[in-house]
Amino acid sequence: MILALAAVWAGPAPAEAAEVVVRTQVDETGGIVVGQPVHLRVDVLFPGSMPRPPRVKVGDAPGAQVLRFETQGVTISDAIGGRPYVGQQFEFVVFARRGGAIEIPAAEVTLLDAAGDRTGTATGEARRLVVTVPPGIDASGPVIAADEVDATQTWEPDPTQARLKPGGALVRTIRRSADGVPTMGMADLAFTAPEGVRIYLDPPRSEDRMNRGAVIGSRIDRVTYVFEKPGSYDLPAVVQPWWDLDGVRARAVTLAGVKVSVAQATTEPVPLRGGRAWAWVAGASLGIVLLFGLASVLRRRWIRSVGTPEAKARSELRRIAPSGDAPATYRALATWLAELPSGVRPDTRNDARLAPLADELERTLFGKGGAWSSDKGRQLGDLVPTVVRDIETKAVGMKRADLPPLNPAATAAG
Repeated sequence: MILALAAVWAGPAPAEAAEVVVRTQVDETGGIVVGQPVHLRVDVLFPGSMPRPPRVKVGDAPGAQVLRFETQGVTISDAIGGRPYVGQQFEFVVFARRGGAIEIPAAEVTLLDAAGDRTGTATGEARRLVVTVPPGIDASGPVIAADEVDATQTWEPDPTQARLKPGGALVRTIRRSADGVPTMGMADLAFTAPEGVRIYLDPPRSEDRMNRGAVIGSRIDRVTYVFEKPGSYDLPAVVQPWWDLDGVRARAVTLAGVKVSVAQATTEPVPLRGGRAWAWVAGASLGIVLLFGLASVLRRRWIRSVGTPEAKARSELRRIAPSGDAPATYRALATWLAELPSGVRPDTRNDARLAPLADELERTLFGKGGAWSSDKGRQLGDLVPTVVRDIETKAVGMKRADLPPLNPAATAAG
């Protein structure tokens, strides 16, 4: 069923501008279930000609994500009351995250003249979606509703062959794909680990692609497990539940966990000058192993990130950010952060200069009160090179970190 609504421009303006028509269409096919992408299209039509494409925004919907599906509107034309109209259609996708009634706020349209100056506003009409939670689906988890969902994982290094010691790490990479569901519509997975294991999560990466006008979402999540002490550890399985829209049934993809053994770090006795015992070395060895183990992981990740992938992601972020396109900027920012080494990524995201802009961007897309703009996008793009220089400085500092002297001055023999 398609629900179509119209509203006209409000406020003082020429008579022709007052005849601007806003139509909202919501596609419903067979009822809506939690996690299902619901397409919302907003048509803005001008009598005769369109001076400039308008700006269209759909506000926050408690209990749902409202995402811009495409960065640009599609030009359309129609005849209303025997008069020709031309305009643009803007597409959004609504992902319900709970069952029950969800209120979708009215589309907010900003009208512009040929020079790009604001001339007025237009408003659509709020809509209500009724969402059900199918049997066998837990709405509190990362549910996807689609015709086809797939998930795979890889480990680096291979857990069955790795000889891990305290400070060693495993990197788990999970790729999820779903027909009709973009990356931003896929909820976060839940990663846990037993005591003695630390978890470092990377921002998700998007590899969405279009196939004959339909999106095939592909999200990559990467998590690093760092082992703090010897022992045997069970890293748990990860489950992606999903609702099969075609088969009308609950399904799930389970990615198996692994059992990991971490050996005790050993150090051979080393004679020191003056007959001093090697107990000091043994006591310091565990800390050194932990430091070099984690530094080794960070160096491998840093080498990968400062090469072509990080530079390409950084360049793309700087290109997109000044456009003011919040969804595209968010994807570019997440991709760039994902290319940084996990050891410096949290500090980068929480940088006092970067964090306010990143928070504003997230509030615009997922929270309340956000007002992302091209000016803020330019600020973000200009800031990135400075942050990168700071990252490089930090990485060099890590390599040069002072360690306890391996051969301290010996005391006089008694």
